[in-house]
Formats: sequence, structure tokens, C-alpha cells
Amino acid sequence: MRNNGRLIVFWSFTIILGSAVVMPLCLLVLNSFRHVGIGELSFSFSKFTLNNYIEAYSHPATFKMLLNSFLFSIGSMLVSFFFGASLAFLSERTDLRFRAAIPFIVMIPLVIPSIVKGIAWLFLLTPRVGLMNILLKELGFETFRLNAYSLPAMIWVEGISMSTLAYLLIGAVLRQMDPALEEAALGSGATVWRVVYRVTIPLLGPGLAGAGILLFIRGMETFEVPMLLGFSRGIFVFSTNIYYSLRSAFPPDYGLGFAYSMGLVTLTVFSLLIYQRMFKRAEQYTVVTGKGYKPRLIKLGTWKYAAWGMVGFYLLFAILFPLFILIWASFLPFFRPPSAAAMAILTLENYTNLLRSDALVRAVKNTLILGGISSVCVMFLSLLSSLFVYRTNIAGRKALDFIIFLPYAVSGMVVGVAFMIVFLSFPNPIYNTIWIIVLAYTINYLPIGTRFTNAAIVQIHKELDEAAMASGSNFWTRLFRIWLPLLAPGLINGFLFVLILSFKVMSIAVLLQGPDNMILSVYLWRLWDSGSLGAASALSVVLVFALGTLTVATRWLSRGSQAV
Repeated sequence: MRNNGRLIVFWSFTIILGSAVVMPLCLLVLNSFRHVGIGELSFSFSKFTLNNYIEAYSHPATFKMLLNSFLFSIGSMLVSFFFGASLAFLSERTDLRFRAAIPFIVMIPLVIPSIVKGIAWLFLLTPRVGLMNILLKELGFETFRLNAYSLPAMIWVEGISMSTLAYLLIGAVLRQMDPALEEAALGSGATVWRVVYRVTIPLLGPGLAGAGILLFIRGMETFEVPMLLGFSRGIFVFSTNIYYSLRSAFPPDYGLGFAYSMGLVTLTVFSLLIYQRMFKRAEQYTVVTGKGYKPRLIKLGTWKYAAWGMVGFYLLFAILFPLFILIWASFLPFFRPPSAAAMAILTLENYTNLLRSDALVRAVKNTLILGGISSVCVMFLSLLSSLFVYRTNIAGRKALDFIIFLPYAVSGMVVGVAFMIVFLSFPNPIYNTIWIIVLAYTINYLPIGTRFTNAAIVQIHKELDEAAMASGSNFWTRLFRIWLPLLAPGLINGFLFVLILSFKVMSIAVLLQGPDNMILSVYLWRLWDSGSLGAASALSVVLVFALGTLTVATRWLSRGSQAV
């Protein structure tokens, strides 16, 4: 009876969760092949047509959009790869003095939401009054102007934004490489460049290629930077084209938006399949064994000045300039470049107006509800799924693991589209409320939550369960007396990480938002779009400070989880 009860709970959990994950995506596929007008979204198997795809992918503007998407994704991947690889190499494999500070420097951009970075770089690169253009003019470049509203600017800003992810991915690869192979090659008489070409690059190849694919996928899915820097100038990528079709066009062109969404899903899934196929053959590159090793640090010599120049350049352009211009703009009634004359009009009015804003109060309330409840739900569902997958022998547990991972292959924008279809298909009380966004965020971040719980559960040996069962403990006693105390650091870290993401990410909420469920990131976008530059800057500064506090808390708690 106990085994039957466990099976009933497992399959009930799997079916309910699978329906919440799979049904919205199935409805997206179904409606992308239907002629859908306003009020016609449904579960119906009528009005089938291929016109949505024909119209979407035969229009001349689509080819320009596809080209922009690939150029943007590849360009931002290369920028982030350059900074991430360079800083990871300096941090992990050189004798650069104070290299221990590099990880801290690289992690700071993680605190800054993409929409805030976009606003900062608009202040820096605006052709007439941008700080960078003013500095170039002072240096004698009278005719040369940088343009924030351009594809190169989009690539630069997104590349800088993804540099932290590139650093983490590439740094992990460098730490796992045994330098004894390089030393053996040098001992045999090979030159340094021949060793790099014949040994280092081939061994790092799968890890670097995998990092590149993940960065490419991230660039293809991103929404905030293309929306801020390209949308108003007609520079469309997949995500902004979907947003335009479903939210900006009048009347909304649902069929076109769904067809573009399916194209984005196809590209991301195909890229992930390449990534997984690549790592199935990665064993031939295995270089870490049971034998301990100590990385050989490369002596930089006079190159240390160039290395510090690289670190200083990154610190200046990824952190200091954007934060400085945001803080400066937040104290101005209207934006003016930094100058002695502008200092005379500095004011706290933007901050005091924010405190008096009823709309901001509602946005903060909605964001706290969204972040708190979705984070709790994500970690609760992740804990249950990890227990089923790693602490039972039920035959269908691999199917549950696949269902949990499925949203990872779908961008946040597409998740928003899928949930919009579901809750516009029938009368319900949660559309245009915060609860639809809570549900969408919970489903979207389940794969991230399980990465925390899976890693924590596999570290708890089954001997503890066996000893508890031998002493007569039931499931609930083991859960509260053994698993939860040991899993608590991982659960808290996962909760805080999902909470930070809920504050930062805008792509899901921007499609599901209404007058009563606006969150902080969307409210920030509305402030900027309406021309309230000072208020948007002040809110950006407050948001960065709040996320910085949460990130510090996460890092502090991570030490506790490592100790456990």
C-alpha cells in the first residue's frame, strides 16, 4: 500500500506539472497553424492554415530581422567571449598580482539588470549629449560620433552584459584542465604557440564551444537591450518582432507572433541539441583524473601592464561608467552631460517623486509578491522533483526530469506567449493579475531551481536514509529531521537566485502585464518610454542597490552551503 501510495503521488505530481509545462507549448504550436483573430484564441482544431508561416518567413523584412538576430547573437557572443575568456585566463592561469580581485569585479555586472544597463548606455552613447561622444569631442574627434541606436551598440551592451556568464563558463573549463600535458609538450621541445595550437586549444575545445553555444542562445533570446536600443529605430530581432506583433501592432497579429515564436523555439532547441551532442563525445577530452594536480601559473613579465590595462578597461566600461552616469542622471530634473554648470541644478526631486508615486508602490508590491511566491514555488517543486528522481526507483522518474528541463529550451519571451494563449483561450479570473505572471515565472525557472536541489541531494548519501528507516522513521520524519536541515543552504541559495531573476527579467512580464499587475522592470521601461528620464535613472539606482544586497546575501549563504 505504501508503494502504491507513492506511485499515485508521483504520477499525480508528474501529470499536473507536465500539464502546466507542456500544455502552453502545445497550444502555441496548435494556434501557430490556425487563422486567429481577436477573441479567437482557443483549443479549437479549426481554421488550420499555413499562411502564418508563409507570411512570417516570406516577407522581405523577415530576412533583415533574421540577419539582425544572427549578427546580434554572434556579435554579443564574441564580445562576451573575449572579455570572459581574457579575464578567466588572467584569473586562473597567470601570476598577475591581485588576480583574486578579478572574480569580484566580473560578478558586479550580474547585479545590474539588462534594462538598467541599456538605459545607462543610452546616456553614454546618445549622439548629441552622450558622455562618450563628449569625451571623444574633447579628445579632438570632432566628426566621429557613437550611436546608441544601432546594431553595433546593441552588440556591445549585450556582450558586456553576458561577460559574467562567459567568465563563469570558461573559468570552469580552465580550472578542470591538467597543465601537466602542456608541460610535457614544452619538455619535448615544442614552442609555446605550438603547444597552444596542438594541446591547449584542442583540450579546451568542447568546453569553449559549449560556452559559445550557450552564449549564442542567450543572445538570441534576450529582449531588454534590443527593445531599448533598437526597437524605436526599426532594428528588430526575434524577441522584439514577437513583442511588436502581439503587443504593439493594432490590431494584434497573433498568427505572425506565434510563427515567429516557433522559429525562435526551433533555433534554441536546435542549438541545445548541438550542445548536448557535443558533450556526449567529450570523454575523449577528459584530462582530470584521480591524481591531484596544481595549475602551472604563466609568468606575465612585462605583459602584466597589458593585463592590468585589460582589467581596468573592463572595470571602467562594464561597471564605473554605467553606474556613474545613472547616478548622475538620477539627480537631474532633465538630463545634461556632467559639467560644473549642471552641478548647480542637482536635486533629490526624482527620488522624492518616486516615494510619492502610487504606481511605484503597486509595482513594488507586485514584484515582491511575484518574487517571493514564485521563488518559494520553484524551490518547493524542485525539491519534490529531485526527491522523486534521486531518491526513488520509480520507472517514470526520467520523464519527470525531462519535463522539468523542457522550459530551459524555451526563451522567456516564448513562455510569455504560451501563457498568454492559454489564459486568453477561456474565461478565467487570473489573466491581467499578478498570478498569471507568478505561474509563468514558476514554470520558466523550474530548471534553474532543480540545478540547486539536484546538486544538494546527490551529496546526501543514502546511508542516512537507511539508518533512519532502520530506526523506524517514516518519510516525513526523514524529510524534516534529515533532508531539510542538510538541504537548507542549497534551498536558500536557489530561492535568492530565483528572487534576483524575478526582479531583473522583463521578457515574460512585458507580454502578460496589464494595468493592475505591472512589476518593477516593466514600470521602469514605462518610465523611460514616457520620457521620465530622471525618474527612470533614480529607480535604476535603487534597483541596483537592492539587487546588490540580495547578491551579497546569496554569496554569504553560499559559504554556508559549501561548509555543509
